[in-house]
Amino acid sequence: MTKMRLFVLLTAAAALWTGTCAGANAPAQAPQARIELEKASFTVKTWRTDGSHIAAVKGKLTCGGQPVAGAELQTGLNKRRLRSGEDGSFDLQVDRSLLAYAPVRFVSANKAKIAGKPIGQREVDGLSSAFAAITVYHPIQVIGEKPDEADASRVNVQARIRSEADDAISFFQVDKYRIAGRVEDADGNPVKGAVVWIDRDRGEGFAKSTPTDGDGKYEMFYWPEEEETNLTVIVGSRRYALPEGKAFVLPRRTSVDIRIRLPREGAIIDDKPPTLMCETAKGATYSGLLAGLDVPPEVPYTVTIPDRDGRFVLTVAKDVWEQRPALFETRLTKFVGQEKVLKAGDALPVGFVVANDYDPRVIPSAS
Repeated sequence: MTKMRLFVLLTAAAALWTGTCAGANAPAQAPQARIELEKASFTVKTWRTDGSHIAAVKGKLTCGGQPVAGAELQTGLNKRRLRSGEDGSFDLQVDRSLLAYAPVRFVSANKAKIAGKPIGQREVDGLSSAFAAITVYHPIQVIGEKPDEADASRVNVQARIRSEADDAISFFQVDKYRIAGRVEDADGNPVKGAVVWIDRDRGEGFAKSTPTDGDGKYEMFYWPEEEETNLTVIVGSRRYALPEGKAFVLPRRTSVDIRIRLPREGAIIDDKPPTLMCETAKGATYSGLLAGLDVPPEVPYTVTIPDRDGRFVLTVAKDVWEQRPALFETRLTKFVGQEKVLKAGDALPVGFVVANDYDPRVIPSAS
């Protein structure tokens, strides 16, 4: 009996020793760190000369419940680095005139201290996971819902992007037209690295193309108004132009293809075919605000271009909408190569509107 008791005591002691060693060898858990902002969500406000569209925001960085002094943080708003004060506080400037989803993160422990002492790796690990974000957005209101006439499994969600009374929103619309074409030498071979330049006599309304590629192709974007325009081609140090007194008239509000053949000698471009040929082309560049549904890429939906009052229609499967996903807002610039000009109320195809990481997500409100 005595031997049995001794064996039990030794077994218990061994188990206790093993548990103690395991605990000693386990990595210490990083303390919880937090980035706190007094305000993180803002509605868009039009840019003002008096700076009233700029909002000041105070924040605080803590680790294990204690303020962290001297740490560096960075915000996605302008990539500027900030340093926390003795009480862990820091200040941000938020430009409310721009849509934004801007993360605020800890980026450096250099000179960082807690209670006057430099922080260790455990604290750095905790701070690296701290996160906050600033959102600047237009509120979105759901006005109504009704089944889609073409497919009863889908729903048409009528919504509106709202703004302040004095806030003018530029919704998705034609921004510029494309001028594209090809630059050739006197034998019809492509000229690489040439730049095509157009401008008016007083220097107003100018545009410069991308350098021509290996096929001699170039493009630029412009707003033509049937005004006389100078046409210049620059190849290295050489400059080619139309004959003196001659001007190029671009057709009003349409894209064009201009094919240019450079002279074998001299610097004057002969202003007639086949040396200079111009024809109208499809498409335009559109730019402005659009809304989309924040769902995985494989979930199809369509959305219309908002009208001047911000009203648009979102068409999606009923079961998807019943999950009440968030929407996102994005400013999109895109060339659309079709003859018909897109306008408010036109449905954009599936996959046309895609969110990026810095687009604000918005929970729509009911009307």
